[in-house]
Amino acid sequence: MISSSPSTLLLCAVFLLAAAACNASAHDSEPLANSGPEQRVELAAASHAATASAARRVVVAGVDLTNIGYNKGSLTAPVVVVELSDFGCPYCGQFARETYPELDKEYVQTGKVFFKYVPFVIGMFPNGKEAARAAECAGDQDKFWPMYERLYAAQTDWKQTTTPYPLYQQYAVAIGLDKARFASCYGSQDTHPRTKLATDAAHLLGVRATPSFLVNGRPIEGALPLVEFRKVLNDAAK
Repeated sequence: MISSSPSTLLLCAVFLLAAAACNASAHDSEPLANSGPEQRVELAAASHAATASAARRVVVAGVDLTNIGYNKGSLTAPVVVVELSDFGCPYCGQFARETYPELDKEYVQTGKVFFKYVPFVIGMFPNGKEAARAAECAGDQDKFWPMYERLYAAQTDWKQTTTPYPLYQQYAVAIGLDKARFASCYGSQDTHPRTKLATDAAHLLGVRATPSFLVNGRPIEGALPLVEFRKVLNDAAK
């Protein structure tokens, strides 16, 4: 169990730093604040009795991310990439639309990378919390990744409205979700504990920018272009 979040003042400072970093150049990649010695990822393959949905054990700097977020890729991939992002961040959207699809094809689908996406909420982007809720509700119907794609593809639309739910409902229907079940989930806010857990984990890891990545424990800040991200992954594989 991850410990409770820091004090209100510290949270505000983290949020301000995160917003500033997200609005900086997409190519920025500064070390995480107070990262100390190089971080480690401890891994343990799932047991033979595990179900298909079982997660690979991922622990970074003492923070257990195993049951937080959503996973793609081989449980035995040599490289583990953790992305911590807010659906409202423009550079997270840029990475999701332009860079990740190629990385998924080249590294995740080929068994070279185990990818974990951790959706947390900075609190500075319009409707970011609501978008995370929509994604988590889609996850309850095993459709997190299709909703992830819809949210980032239409990021400008739902960020500009004061009533985002009708748009989220459209996306839910488009990806084949049970409409009534999605509405019930969204209205109940039952997914809030999951989002809080992800947000607390991001704070404990000292995340101050979105998107932020941990590549076999190495912190990478910012939406690196495809060529640079390939270099990071290839170096990690060595």
